[in-house]
Amino acid sequence: MKVSVTHHNGAQSGGYHDCLRAAKHDIVSGVTVTDPVIAQYLRNSWKRSYELGIHPEDRRLSRHDHPLFVIDDDDRLFSAIVDQEINAIWESFGGEHWAVYCTNAKAVIVRARHGSNPRARAFALHVGRRIQECDVGTTAPACVLHEKVAITLVGAEHYLNEFADMFCCAVPVWGPWGTLIGVLNVTGSETFKSRLVVHKLQSAAIKIENRLFLAAHDMNLVFKIHHDADFINTHLAGLVAVNAFGDVLSATRNALEMFAPIDPLGKRINVAELFVDGFIATQGYCQKTSLRNGIVFYTQACIGEASHALIEDVAVTRNASLRERADLHILDIVRQCGGNISKAARVLGLSRTTLYRTLNRKAGD
Repeated sequence: MKVSVTHHNGAQSGGYHDCLRAAKHDIVSGVTVTDPVIAQYLRNSWKRSYELGIHPEDRRLSRHDHPLFVIDDDDRLFSAIVDQEINAIWESFGGEHWAVYCTNAKAVIVRARHGSNPRARAFALHVGRRIQECDVGTTAPACVLHEKVAITLVGAEHYLNEFADMFCCAVPVWGPWGTLIGVLNVTGSETFKSRLVVHKLQSAAIKIENRLFLAAHDMNLVFKIHHDADFINTHLAGLVAVNAFGDVLSATRNALEMFAPIDPLGKRINVAELFVDGFIATQGYCQKTSLRNGIVFYTQACIGEASHALIEDVAVTRNASLRERADLHILDIVRQCGGNISKAARVLGLSRTTLYRTLNRKAGD
């Protein structure tokens, strides 16, 4: 797991500012910049920007001849899910010279809020605008897409002098299958308290990731985990999706951090291999269990058909076999599919014969 990268404080002050300007001059003069004061990710991005034909004196953000990119169905779904957090961030930090937006993995903005003044530079950051390095040089979102960690750029840390009095703070957004699918960003006055923005963005990104995860696994059993029972019904809980046989399909980054050094996505792992005792979703209350390395967890299940909420009357218990857990999940999927056996079999990845056999066995119990 990489450590989050943060910007150097005081990027507009004295020696560091002069160092940044001199280093960019060296870049465009063909000189390799090796100054350790300047973060490696900045030097790499500046070099890529220069090789893409961009000069620090160019004015790229305010130009009106930039192309607009098509937003597809996946982008529209992503946009709808991030909307709530975009609005919440805007309510906290929004202003005439600010923009809050989310890009997809290609750096195309899929959702944005900014002031109404068309003369404000942040106004140019709108849906369909692409902000890759080839478009506007070094920015925090462009660096995040390369480094895959939270990054803040202040003033002259940007490649273009056009951004010299701004800062942008960006965090990665991870998809339900562990891939980077976008970047959440705030851009505005560089005098703002960036630490507050970082914390707000990181919290918002986790909430977005949880909604994406639940939407993607609405036909699977999803359960929550945390070391502290007080956090089990918050966005800080890790989410884990399993199939009808108890195999771990995916997990959110919070869950993966809690599982470390175990990597349930590196190879197919059954929940029985993760926890000391097997467990199934059943009525009851939040219970605690343990990893095989002795770490104690509190667990609670989510309900697929109500994936937008984490309910409190479903719990995880340890007293059941893998067959009983699988049977319970199969019955739940059949119910969610309205009794349509063919549809349920497709969702479960089972043959109709196997599904009928399970239903007949449960009917005789």
